[in-house]
Amino acid sequence: MARKKRDTTAKRESILSAATDAFIEFGFEKTSMDLIAEKANASKRTVYNHFPSKEGLIEEAFNLFLRDAFESKNIEYDPQKTIEVQLGEFADSKMKITEDPRQLGLMRVTLSAFVTHPQMAERAVLFSDSQEDGLVKWLKKAMEDGRLNIKDPELAAESFWSLFSGTFFWPPIIRGPVDKKVGWKLKAEFIQLFLARYGSE
Repeated sequence: MARKKRDTTAKRESILSAATDAFIEFGFEKTSMDLIAEKANASKRTVYNHFPSKEGLIEEAFNLFLRDAFESKNIEYDPQKTIEVQLGEFADSKMKITEDPRQLGLMRVTLSAFVTHPQMAERAVLFSDSQEDGLVKWLKKAMEDGRLNIKDPELAAESFWSLFSGTFFWPPIIRGPVDKKVGWKLKAEFIQLFLARYGSE
């Protein structure tokens, strides 16, 4: 009788979560596989069975973050909602990233690790580029519905994200989240700027 393969998904996730906490608390360079094993309540051998190195751990943690970030952008076009409201949902997906202390901490430690390990940064960029941007798909639907005037949806999406990343992503990594009242005003302003360029009227 064939031996049933044990599901180790939960242990892998536990190790990844413990590693993320350790990286945030101690930094990438000061975090050891021994420390990760201790925090995960696992043997060092078990940690290595799942992840060959701490570089692999932080890359997987960052890739998981990227997958979640791109998943949050998979917003279906709704002809019953205003364009402003729907663009606001995309804006919120970007703004919420640095409002979460754990995600903000992960971004800080990961970017710090990328400075000293450029090969990891290169792989992260390749992984990010392989993900589908839900905003592009949404823009195409809005164009088909005659509600936006866009010739290059990829360029338009990049312009939209650049507006929000320049305020709600990169600066907060250094100085912390944007004040909510200021954020709401800037969100509305950026959406109006985008529509001034791409609105159909």
